[in-house]
Amino acid sequence: MNLLRCSKLFVAAMAMAIATPSVSAKGYNDYRQRQTPAPSSSAPPATTAPATVAPSSAPTSTPAPAPIRKPSAVIDIIGYNDVYEMLQDTVNGFKVGGPSRVVPLVKEMRAKNPNSLVLFAGDTMSPSLWSLQFKGMQMVEAHNALQVDFACLGNHEFDFGIDAFFNVSAASKFKWLNANCYEHSTGALLRGTQPNAVKTLSHPEFGTVKIGFFGVMYDMKMPGDRLYWTDPIEAAKRQVKILREQFKVDLVIALTHQELLDDNRFSKEVKGVDVIYGGHDHAAMLQTNFGAPYVKADLNFRTVWSSRLEYFAAVNSSTAKAPASTRLTHKLVPITEDLPTDPDFEKTLAQYGKIIAELQKRVVGKLCEPLDVKQNTVRTSDCPAGHIFADASLGNYGADMADMALINGGVIRSDRVYPAGDFTLGDLIAWSPFGNSLVIYETDGASVKKFLVSQMIGSCGAGFTTQNGFYMHPAGVKWSFKCTGEAKGELVSMEWLKHPSKTGPVKDDEVIRLMTTNYMYNDRWVGQQGLTMKKWLVNEAESVRIDAALEKFVKAQPDNTLCYKTEGRSTVSYN
Repeated sequence: MNLLRCSKLFVAAMAMAIATPSVSAKGYNDYRQRQTPAPSSSAPPATTAPATVAPSSAPTSTPAPAPIRKPSAVIDIIGYNDVYEMLQDTVNGFKVGGPSRVVPLVKEMRAKNPNSLVLFAGDTMSPSLWSLQFKGMQMVEAHNALQVDFACLGNHEFDFGIDAFFNVSAASKFKWLNANCYEHSTGALLRGTQPNAVKTLSHPEFGTVKIGFFGVMYDMKMPGDRLYWTDPIEAAKRQVKILREQFKVDLVIALTHQELLDDNRFSKEVKGVDVIYGGHDHAAMLQTNFGAPYVKADLNFRTVWSSRLEYFAAVNSSTAKAPASTRLTHKLVPITEDLPTDPDFEKTLAQYGKIIAELQKRVVGKLCEPLDVKQNTVRTSDCPAGHIFADASLGNYGADMADMALINGGVIRSDRVYPAGDFTLGDLIAWSPFGNSLVIYETDGASVKKFLVSQMIGSCGAGFTTQNGFYMHPAGVKWSFKCTGEAKGELVSMEWLKHPSKTGPVKDDEVIRLMTTNYMYNDRWVGQQGLTMKKWLVNEAESVRIDAALEKFVKAQPDNTLCYKTEGRSTVSYN
């Protein structure tokens, strides 16, 4: 989801909760009583006391009410997923997220109920500015501070190769659960992971329960010969069987990292799971309409799920009979600036901050000529800075992944001219400080042209180009646009430029793999009438930040040197 749409995600989560019959709109609570181990079975019958029958001549008495059945064990859980940043995000002017404000919640939960768990549903090693420097090791400090019990793999765990994951796994004070990711070289599960785990929680006040855990993720179809994946549903069924039959657990909790449609199918088809903690979608959601319920939180600790799981052991006596069952209550907790931070973790953040400050002084490249990134240049005209951003984006995932890139001038920042010569990591970050990421999706020529017009008409002033941030810098194509009045205009031409196989004008019916930013897709493409989006090639959950793409691009240049001049890739004319 777009990093700048937290409030919309929250509204979406609320709407989902309200639409679900078993969810309280007031507290996002899922009150669900169901039979274990089959999630799809009906709710267990209430325990009843023998009825008292009076003689026929006596007045009929009201039967005694059924006694309230107390849970055998009570477990509190905090769950989260898709966390890449150590610091709070600024979203629409508000500070949200960050692990330092979650640590006190975990400590309070564990102090109140020792039968507590912290579960992490994957994706942490990348992407972020700090991850580029520390290869995800800094996030292990956050998870360890949060006293995570179990985690599953996410797709970003492999952004720096599997050897980097081995370092992260070795530093983790918790277990990485993985039942379907294997190494080609051995045919065994990825080193540093295990398929399942069993934990018994026991406390005089909160009871005793034996819980089984396992983790799966989607098939990344990663190129190369190092990793492969088996079907997550089949892997999950095997783990449930092992946990239920071999380890005789009372409850099974699954950790998954996959899209919501896959979790919907998982929820329906994998029997014997009590609750699923999922990740990958970057948006808070609660599903109770299929089999086992699942929850997913917003990215970067913007929200976490606080759950209470009450376990009722089976009853089989002369006076009452009932199968084992569970009752689940879920609450979505926003992590906002008014929550307290953890003093010890703040010290850790300060230490990393000092390291980053020094790293930003490191020279990462050179400029042949002065580079103008002033606002009135990048937002109004064809320019070298726009070419650099567009070229770095187009080739980031490989030469044959995207046909063209369209990058808006508003993403280019710092509003100054950099002199020829060395530039630092801090300079590069200043060019794009917001953490926007690069996505690719399949569309057609007509949609691309309509989209370009919709963005460029805002640049049409009274005889001049206005600075609205949506001047589109291209790579792979060149375009010409004519302003016919204020906020009015038309596309004159769009032609392929330096494409490996396409030449001439871009045709309306051409299949095009378009590269742009997550912000442009979520806030500018989605919702427009007449624009076709056929399928994702690189979605936001799999995407890379622009600053990371820029650093990679610079390193790929001869002598790490950027030599760009204005090429006339885009032109704006007036009537």
